[in-house]
Amino acid sequence: MPLKILTALVFLALSTLAGPSAAQSAKDSRDEIIDLLGRLPEIAPVRNQLIDQGFRGEKLTLAEEHTRLLMNDKLVAGYIADRLIALYDGDLSVGVATEGLIAPLYDSGITHLPLAEMKFFHQMQRALLDGMSKRNCGLIVKGEMRPQRMEDVLGRAETYFSVKTLRTYYRIQRKAVRLGVTRAPKQLSPAARARIEQRISVALNDRVQSVENGRAVARTFDNLQRASAASACDAGKLFADVILDLEGRDLRDALIYLSSS
Repeated sequence: MPLKILTALVFLALSTLAGPSAAQSAKDSRDEIIDLLGRLPEIAPVRNQLIDQGFRGEKLTLAEEHTRLLMNDKLVAGYIADRLIALYDGDLSVGVATEGLIAPLYDSGITHLPLAEMKFFHQMQRALLDGMSKRNCGLIVKGEMRPQRMEDVLGRAETYFSVKTLRTYYRIQRKAVRLGVTRAPKQLSPAARARIEQRISVALNDRVQSVENGRAVARTFDNLQRASAASACDAGKLFADVILDLEGRDLRDALIYLSSS
C-alpha cells in the first residue's frame, strides 16, 4: 500500500474521532496520540480501501499487516505524534505536516539501506510502471497526475506483485521509515554528484543509441512535458532500466542521486 495513504488516515481519524477539543487535549499527551495511531488500522477504513484497489486473500492480509506494523511502531508513531503536536501548536503548517508525517522518513531512510535493498526497492518502483496503463504511467513520469489519483493507480499496480515480492517490499519500506526517524538523508558530495550525473548521461546516451526508436526517445527526454503520455512512459521506463543496469559504486551513487533529486 502506498505510504501516503497512511498520512490521510492519520488526519481522518483525528478529525473524525477526536474533534477540535480532543485534539487540543491530545497535544498535551504524546502517549495518547501514539495510542490512537496504533488503533488506526481498526478505526479507519483501511481494509475497504485496499479491497477497492484490488487486494485479495493473502495480499490483503499482508497490506493490512503492513499498516498495522507501521502504526504500532513506537519509534515511527512517536515521530508522527511530535509532528501532530507541532501542527496543533501552530509551529507547523497543514501543508508541511501533510507531506511531513511519513514521506520524509521514507525518502531519507531509503538512502541508508544496503545496496541490495536499495536496488530491490527501485526495481519495484520500476515494476509498478508495468502494472498500469501507458497513459497513467506517462502522466506519473511527467508529474501530471493528481496525488489522490496517483495513490489509487500505484495501489492497484501493487496488487500485481507476488505475495513473496510484496512481503519483501513492505519489509524494506518499514525498515526505511525507521531509519529515516534518526538519520538525515545521505547526500553525495558535489564531486560525486557531478561524476554520477556524467556517468548516467553516458549510459543513457548509449542506451538511446541502441534502441530501435532511439531518436524519438531522445526527443522525448529533450522535452518531456510536451511528449505524449505513451512516449513519456517509454522514456521513464528506459531511464529506470539504465540506472538499474549500473553496478557497484555507480549504482549506489545513482540511487542516492535519484532519492535526493
